[in-house]
Amino acid sequence: MRKYQITNKNRTTDSNLLQALHLLFMEVQQLKKTLQDAIPKENAEVEIRDTEFVKDTVGVSDRTLLRYQNLGLIEVYRRDKSGRKYFRLDDIQRLKRYLSP
Repeated sequence: MRKYQITNKNRTTDSNLLQALHLLFMEVQQLKKTLQDAIPKENAEVEIRDTEFVKDTVGVSDRTLLRYQNLGLIEVYRRDKSGRKYFRLDDIQRLKRYLSP
C-alpha cells in the first residue's frame, strides 16, 4: 500500500512540474514574439523567394530543406498568413554555393 501512495504522490509532483514548464514555455513564446515585433524590418528592397524556388534552385526536397533550416544553413526570412515560407535570395545563393562541389 505504501508503494502506491509514493507513486501517486510522484504523479502529482510530475503534473505540477509539467504545468509549470508549460506556463514557462508560453511566456518565452510571448517574449519571443514581442521581441520579433520590436525589431525594425530590414531594407524593403530585399529580394525574397518562396520554398518552391529554393527547392528548384538548390535541387533539394522538402525534407532536406527542412533539415537545412534546422541545421541553420538557411533561415526563413518571412512567413505569410497562410504559413508559406519565404527566403532571402542572398541566403539561397549562399546555400547553393555551399552545397556545390
